Amino acid sequence: MKKVSFFLIFALALSVAIFAAGVNYGGTLNVVMPWGQLTNSVNPFLPTSQTLQMQNMIYESLFYVNSLTGQLTPMLGTSYKWSDDNLTLTVPIRNGVKWSDGTPFTANDVAFTFNLIKKYPAFDLGALWAKDNYLQSVVASGDSVIFTFSKPNTPLLYALLGQLIVPEHIWSKLSDPATYPNQNPVGTGPFLLDSFNPTTNTITLVKNSNYWMTGKPYIDRIVVRSVESNTTVMLELLRGTADWSYVYIPDVQKTWVSKNPSTNKIWWPMNSTLILYLNTQKYPFNNTVFRQAISMAIDRSAAEEKAYFNAGGPSSAIGLLPAQQSEWLDPTLTALNSSLSQYDPQKAQELLASIGFKKNADGNLVGPDGKVLPTYKLPVVAGWTDYLTISQIIAQNLKEIGINAIIDQESFGSWWSTITKGMYDMAFAWATGSGPTPYFYFNQELNPSFAAPLGQTATSNWSGYTNPLVTSALNTYAQTSNLNLQKQAMYSIERIFVEEMPFIPVVYGTEFDVFSESHFVGWPSDSNPYATGAGIGSAEGEMIALNIHLK
Repeated sequence: MKKVSFFLIFALALSVAIFAAGVNYGGTLNVVMPWGQLTNSVNPFLPTSQTLQMQNMIYESLFYVNSLTGQLTPMLGTSYKWSDDNLTLTVPIRNGVKWSDGTPFTANDVAFTFNLIKKYPAFDLGALWAKDNYLQSVVASGDSVIFTFSKPNTPLLYALLGQLIVPEHIWSKLSDPATYPNQNPVGTGPFLLDSFNPTTNTITLVKNSNYWMTGKPYIDRIVVRSVESNTTVMLELLRGTADWSYVYIPDVQKTWVSKNPSTNKIWWPMNSTLILYLNTQKYPFNNTVFRQAISMAIDRSAAEEKAYFNAGGPSSAIGLLPAQQSEWLDPTLTALNSSLSQYDPQKAQELLASIGFKKNADGNLVGPDGKVLPTYKLPVVAGWTDYLTISQIIAQNLKEIGINAIIDQESFGSWWSTITKGMYDMAFAWATGSGPTPYFYFNQELNPSFAAPLGQTATSNWSGYTNPLVTSALNTYAQTSNLNLQKQAMYSIERIFVEEMPFIPVVYGTEFDVFSESHFVGWPSDSNPYATGAGIGSAEGEMIALNIHLK
């Protein structure tokens, strides 16, 4: 993250607000989601508000943060700037914006929102005011908002810029904001809540005719109906009664796209990394060469194909998201990153032999001490068919190099306890960290502050790996806003990663936007990834609703 270019921010602002020539206005967008029964509450601070999914259509943040590309799009803020010591962040707010009740939006609304979150810790869903985030104060100063830190923590920028803002003139008068259902929300967003029908489980949004972004939104109305299952969603899509959903569809190319390739589309960008955790606090997984061998023994392509039908892709050895690799991957590591992720059981066997691990006559791996390695468990949540499929492939691959592993299907609670308390040897799960840059991935997975001794619950860093050089690089990144210094910090971690392989990235997870172009066009795509595609109930939902229009 560099000192922001005000020219760039200005250009981005123009690109957001520009009037689109030749666009057809109007229409009702029909959305079907598998959310189950909804309740009438749009309190954006409460995770239990089940119509909360519509919050991003009604409320807005200072910027839209594209976690796929790292691009920041100005919304209620117009630019940002760090002080030279990175202890102060200044965000000018947009002039001319009004709340949907006609009240002018000001910097005071922004400062009020952040201090309301501080006053009610249950509202702090992003841990903005957590002690180790070092946020000290948020105040309005003229047409700007000033964020002050006790210690530099520049990665918090994205969470701050992405926080939804509420109107002070309404929320300051509430006796108990924590129980406020907010059934008639007042926001700055492109849509207003028109109605909620609990019988049909339907939310209707209508266009905010006084929205600040010139010429947008293009569509007049959004009708969101919640159903009980993915199967029902799929039937609605195939019937043509739904334009959009966010739903996992097995073999989506065959079951959806191929039915009508000219209109049936998906936007499933790779936006997360799924990994094989190795317990680095246990033998033999505490040996770096042993871990490298496991990496080369896994057939990532087979795992992705069998579990996700090639919707995503096999991961690189480091696990950086494909969209971030051109910007953040050390080019001197390209070859090594590739070789460590190639399925090569013979090379894996050679690596193991180099540290004294060899197969016996029965094909079982024997350690340097002459003892056959035990059979290891691979814990999987019962019913998670994708995880089960990948774990079975991993077990088969490990058998090829003499390591015996059996699948242990557990309840979610049991599995979660096993993983978080480090009571496992190997386990396939999601990477706990993701964000606009690789820092968020590495920080959650490798920062020792998130780890815990065996038997105690770790919030992340489930592999238990620590390295003072990695910790130092994470701190360097967090304490600077200089892009070059941040890149060098990430390059340092990447080199250590391929040398140590603290865990094994296996496949990339995707988003699951499914839509039809029968009525509306302008959806995000590989050629125009303006939003990550996380469905209507997300920040990405607003960006998509602002860009799609009648065909």
